[in-house]
Amino acid sequence: MRLSRRFSAPAALAAVSAVIGAGLTLALEPADPRSAGPSQPFGDAPAVMASDSTTAAGEPVAVEVPNAGFEEVDADGWAVGWRLDPARAQTATVVEGDAHGGERSLEVVDPADTGIAIWSSPIESVRDGEYEASAWIRTASGVPAWLYLEFYDANGRRVSETHATPEPSATWQLVTVAGTAPATATTIKLLIYGSNSPAGTSYVDDVALRLLNPPAPYDPEIGQRTQLFHDLDRVDTMTHVGRVVHEAEISGEPILRPDRPWEANNVYLYGSVLFDEDDQLYKMWYHSYNWDLGEYLNMYATSRNGRTWDKPELGIYEYEGSTANNIVIGDNIHSPSVLKDPFEDDPARRYKMMAMDYAQGYVVYFSADGIHWTACDCNPVSTGADVANVFQNPDTGEFGVTWKQPPLRPVPGIRVAFLSTSDDFETWSEPQLVLAADERDQLMATADGHTNAQIYGFPVAAYKGGWVGFPWIYKPGGGTPGMAGSGPVDVQLAFSDDLRTWTRDDRRSVIPRGVPGSWDAGMIYTASSLVDTGRELRLYYSGWDGFHDGSPNRGAAIGMATWRVDGFASLANGGDQPGVVTTEPLVFDGTALSVNAALAPGGTLRVEILDADGEPIPGFTLTESRKVMGDRTDHRIRWAGAHDLSTLTGTTVRVRFHLDDGNLYSYRFHD
Repeated sequence: MRLSRRFSAPAALAAVSAVIGAGLTLALEPADPRSAGPSQPFGDAPAVMASDSTTAAGEPVAVEVPNAGFEEVDADGWAVGWRLDPARAQTATVVEGDAHGGERSLEVVDPADTGIAIWSSPIESVRDGEYEASAWIRTASGVPAWLYLEFYDANGRRVSETHATPEPSATWQLVTVAGTAPATATTIKLLIYGSNSPAGTSYVDDVALRLLNPPAPYDPEIGQRTQLFHDLDRVDTMTHVGRVVHEAEISGEPILRPDRPWEANNVYLYGSVLFDEDDQLYKMWYHSYNWDLGEYLNMYATSRNGRTWDKPELGIYEYEGSTANNIVIGDNIHSPSVLKDPFEDDPARRYKMMAMDYAQGYVVYFSADGIHWTACDCNPVSTGADVANVFQNPDTGEFGVTWKQPPLRPVPGIRVAFLSTSDDFETWSEPQLVLAADERDQLMATADGHTNAQIYGFPVAAYKGGWVGFPWIYKPGGGTPGMAGSGPVDVQLAFSDDLRTWTRDDRRSVIPRGVPGSWDAGMIYTASSLVDTGRELRLYYSGWDGFHDGSPNRGAAIGMATWRVDGFASLANGGDQPGVVTTEPLVFDGTALSVNAALAPGGTLRVEILDADGEPIPGFTLTESRKVMGDRTDHRIRWAGAHDLSTLTGTTVRVRFHLDDGNLYSYRFHD
């Protein structure tokens, strides 16, 4: 994972096109109302990739378009790299003598009552890439051709398009169109299109495509940062090795149950759990819906070990004539997400909370002790839905929140996740859409008999220079007969370097729901924060015994999910054939190399260090590498007669792992 040391509000998405429901696509430009539009694409393979231009991050780069000027023709005189739709009139010709540049251009004749479609060969797209396509077009008569920018998935289905419809011009005019590649897109096609109804003749030349937000150039400098396998950015090649996302180990039985009158039959985490280093105490802010009162109550609990919890009598909120309870906020405040700010100089604002007030919207509170809370004069900070999860950049102190924003939802009733950031916890940036259920989610949901998939909530946590997210995937439909919207909620893993682009290669539920009839059979919600104990990663979660259908018979309790350190994802080998993993070029700092690996009985890991050209470095070769065996988070890599890597510090190297029957979770150079 390429590491980011700060985050900021993402730029507005040029065109959001994640599929979020059966037949629903976000932010697509309208198709031609006078025709059915272009037919489905040809099933050919991508022709070209983005150019190798070495520009800095953020500077647009040209993407090669095959035969962009129509100068190259085949034996029949047709433009190489371009294809006519065989179902439409064949009325396009490469002509000489009338060109914007070079010697040739494409003459497009759109007859009345029929259409014409001419596609470029597929061009490989970049995930979430913001593209601008252009073409020079001159009108000879009637209506000019249109220019389409289309995105296709791996199955050859068009998932998004934007287009431009120029006005007639007797002179050459530059026509441009922009669009953003959806998460499901793998290729781009440029389309020159004439509609079914109007007729016209036009000339097209010098087609171009630019990527406006290219990824940052690869940076080999890793210093002493832990290298994870949340993605494969630093992996060059793999043989007999696969990347695996791991389910958590769960507590089985709840660690906190509803056992107080005010908790009714449900305690759950639309809230937070943290370990307070100052007090050496685990602290939990959790939630309950009191069916008798018809409102939400927010409670506080503490623990010395994170497993056995106390519910202190706080004397703050009166319930049935007594304040001998652990309620910190009532008044129908929903979704209390809390953090303790180590950057805060004002003791009265050390703890910060965001929640939903159904009478106002999203509101924030401040506290000196996490128990006594004062509402901010700035409230409300935004219009609201019902779920918000706050987090903080551990390096800069900036705040982030992922929340629902009903007025901004691209399709009413479909839940998606937006991101906003703040320097003071009071003024928040314009919400930007960062995660929506895509086509893959929809197919998984409908295959299980549900209507669609949605993002119900999206807690995010900083982890070793990157970000890990826990999207709650809600699948309405099915479940209890007659209950509209009834359906389960599952938790996945997502990874990001910048909070804007999220990868979910493996869509498994990482906190499995229980069997029917168990306390966590229906829905899983997680805390807004991840607790790193140094020995394991803890994510507290709430389990419901029923689906999302509003039934007062549903009950909820709180459990604990754990992963080993760095254990969200690994590179795995099953032991049938030894696996080999070679990194991209690296420049490190340190004198030693350690790995986090779990080897099966009899399994081994050996490591060699190569120079920039891939040649083994004497002293650090495979034959000199000592075998690593067993299960440790800090295996020290050693070579016969050579343990000190200081001679290689600051030089460009590659690391090659030989993995036989086990999992490699991470590696790091250190002193």
